[in-house]
Amino acid sequence: MFVAGGTGGHIYPSLSLITKMKDFNFLIFTDERGRGYYENYFIKTKLNYKIFCNKVTSPSNKKIINKIIALFQLFASLVKSLSILAVQKPDIAIGFGGYPTVAPMLAAKFFSIPSIIHEQNAIIGRGNKLLSKITNKLALSFVKTKKIENIKNIIFTGNPVRTEFEEIGNNYLYQQTSKKSFTILIYGGSLGASYFSKELTSVICSLPEEIKNSIKIIQQVRIEDLENVRNNYKTHKIDAEVSTFFQNIFKKFQLSHLIITRSGGSSVAEILASCRPAIFIPLPNSFENHQFENAKFFEINKCGWIFDQIKNSENDLQNLIKDIFKNQKKLISTSKKLRDLSNKLSNLRKGKTPSDTLSDLILEMTQDSNNEMRILC
Repeated sequence: MFVAGGTGGHIYPSLSLITKMKDFNFLIFTDERGRGYYENYFIKTKLNYKIFCNKVTSPSNKKIINKIIALFQLFASLVKSLSILAVQKPDIAIGFGGYPTVAPMLAAKFFSIPSIIHEQNAIIGRGNKLLSKITNKLALSFVKTKKIENIKNIIFTGNPVRTEFEEIGNNYLYQQTSKKSFTILIYGGSLGASYFSKELTSVICSLPEEIKNSIKIIQQVRIEDLENVRNNYKTHKIDAEVSTFFQNIFKKFQLSHLIITRSGGSSVAEILASCRPAIFIPLPNSFENHQFENAKFFEINKCGWIFDQIKNSENDLQNLIKDIFKNQKKLISTSKKLRDLSNKLSNLRKGKTPSDTLSDLILEMTQDSNNEMRILC
């Protein structure tokens, strides 16, 4: 049983793990946003699966009426989840965060189903913190995750990513490029993407002519920004590939020398796995500023750069890009440090990838549960 909120940061780790565990049947709980992600994935596979959607909103809304609605939705989701699990009887449940995970994981606890909660960020989310008190294991993506005091049964697994990102990292070390083929990949996630389409595009278009003539931009934008971004690059004669979605984003990673991105859990995990140098622009209003904490882990280890879109100016970002372009030895050094950091974290997992570590944990817990059942019977 896989449970995840409807954003890519929750969904992608679960899909990476499902890809690793293709011999099993899958029971999916998510919301309407997440349904699209899962259906697009499963339609291309021959896996056995069932998807159930719960409608849940955050109870942290300040308006009393919205809190009441959220609590009613949670109760309705719990009743629905209990009725589904009474019939489906999964062997194990793993939740990947977001409010839609709360009711199904509570239902799993009611039926004494072994359970795991996976946290993708450097600060544990509210839903995961609540569920960590009733689940068997809390799996962490960061070694020093914050706000987990007094939580037992913690295990460091890392954040699962597609094997293609791991293969890039295994085979890649940054090589200084010619000045005519410097490729920058820009993608901003689903939240706060307007900054990337407007301000960041403006920064790129304001670079010196020498740099504009020497770079290629690959940029993912929202559909409402598509034409404006394309026209801006065309006006400034910048070679650019602009799209609303890249089906195989890892192929764009392979082509890029520098990545500019938000610092959600999945984004930083992909950067780490692929050893690609990156400028992180944390989403300013992320919960408890967790995106900044995610990026800070890389800055402390000298594996990337942080640009604060609130505190820093666009001129600061332009100067940073110019400095990196003119001093590509910094990219070579950053790539090497990313690989060293990736290897250190891998050693903590005894050489296993995050997907291997989590899948092994699932199999181990399922086996333990089955043994207990045989003893009881």
